[in-house]
Amino acid sequence: MPNRRSRASGAEIAVLALLTGWATFPLVLLLLRAAQLHAIFTGADGLIGADGVLGADQLQYLAWARDAGSHVLASDLFTFAPSGHVYLEPLFLVSGLLGRLGLSLSLAYLLWKPVAILALLIAAVVWSRRFFADGVAARAAAVTLALFLCTPLASLYSWTQAGGGPFRFSLYLLGDELLAAGKLWGYLPSALGLALVPVALLAVERAIDPGAFGPAIHRARAIGDHRGAWLTAVLASLAAAWLHPWQGITLIVIYVGLAVWRRLGGALLLGLAAVGAALPLGYYYVLSHGDPAWQLASHYEVIPRLPALVLLAGLGPPLLLAALGLRRPGREVAEQVLVLWPVAVIVTYFANDAFAAHALQGLSFPLAILIVRGGLRLRLPVLVGGLAVAVLTLPGLAFNARKMVRTATGSHVQYVLPRSDARALAWINARRPPGGVLAPTPFASLVPYRTGKAVWVGHGYWSRDYAARARRVDRLFEGHMAPASARAFVRATGAGTVISDCAHPASLGRTLAPLLAVSFRFGCARVYVLAAPGRSARR
Repeated sequence: MPNRRSRASGAEIAVLALLTGWATFPLVLLLLRAAQLHAIFTGADGLIGADGVLGADQLQYLAWARDAGSHVLASDLFTFAPSGHVYLEPLFLVSGLLGRLGLSLSLAYLLWKPVAILALLIAAVVWSRRFFADGVAARAAAVTLALFLCTPLASLYSWTQAGGGPFRFSLYLLGDELLAAGKLWGYLPSALGLALVPVALLAVERAIDPGAFGPAIHRARAIGDHRGAWLTAVLASLAAAWLHPWQGITLIVIYVGLAVWRRLGGALLLGLAAVGAALPLGYYYVLSHGDPAWQLASHYEVIPRLPALVLLAGLGPPLLLAALGLRRPGREVAEQVLVLWPVAVIVTYFANDAFAAHALQGLSFPLAILIVRGGLRLRLPVLVGGLAVAVLTLPGLAFNARKMVRTATGSHVQYVLPRSDARALAWINARRPPGGVLAPTPFASLVPYRTGKAVWVGHGYWSRDYAARARRVDRLFEGHMAPASARAFVRATGAGTVISDCAHPASLGRTLAPLLAVSFRFGCARVYVLAAPGRSARR
């Protein structure tokens, strides 16, 4: 007879529908916008990007996927500097291989979205069921908060435009990092890595204390579950750290804390799980110290640590609410984890120099349990509890939805690519002229994944001196350089091809004529192939 607890409740099905709608909302908007403009959807659907370049991160993912499909190990295509094929990432590799088989590369990446939706929902459901086995309303509230918690002050400041710009943006960023469902907008590896953390922690508990999940029906089954829990804990820890290194650090801190708290009880399992999480971290450490591109990216603080006032304003209210749900942990692994997880997030935040705010991802899971438990302790009526959950989730979701609507109704080339631009990129992809490509920003962020060619500048932390280089490139394509200076600049970059998109329709043909081997026009886009230095240019 099936276990009734294993069946999805109506509330959980409703959350799945909400999560699916939230995850696909940007796709619907962007596909409609592309159809309206008779343009091509690029596959990017994330709001945050390097140096404010919207969608740049997803375009980097697609560039990695394309390179991995050809070489297994991906290189950095956002620089002309030598970059080795050193990066192995499972999601990008599978997407790249599907691209090699003929599937659209953007579609191959987006196929991970339904996987990430189910993974996040299942993680939130099993996590909440561990603490609220019988209370359907409490479980539904915990699942909702785990997935959609967005600190209230971040929403308030964003909506009202209160406070200074830097403070408001930092607070928005904190709320965005805390919003687990937000990773379904473009950042699918992060979503999957986050979902694996509660899986790893529950597997650790099952392995250390099988009795916490009820009596075993049969001894052989109990032994099998125990062994499976060990393997699950190690593999989930490894995969979480590989997909999102910040989660790996958080897990290791939790495992160390558990070992100390339990006086080395279960130390072997905890050590193995920690080693599983540490292996990808060691790999990333080698990359950041051995490869020039990774060394640049790991030390370039596009997103520095958030100011202390932002942390206090953004995390203070949810942490105070969560404190109401604390109880004496005793010997229960899950209760110990509830205390250790927020502490581990803080340790991870201050242990990282690059993108420290990413450590906040996943914090909503322990906070959700503690906040709901605090509400139960206060014996809040169901209606009041529901209103509290709404205040903690809906304003942030509404603001992000409005932000996405405003973004999608624009004509950002990172999301919707004019067909003339696509034809120009397709020509470079098919003809493969020698050398790298010089292109204006932000259009340059599309060149690597659409052509497989490197660009001189294109991504905020994978292109060296991005801001300065972007200014010089844009001066060239806006026609603000004297002809002699323009030619000297183009030669100095080492580019073999220059491409101008429809946002920069002015012709560079006359300016670059002494350097050109051939040029082509594709509607409002142009491609200029340069003669090799020392060879006669086209006359």
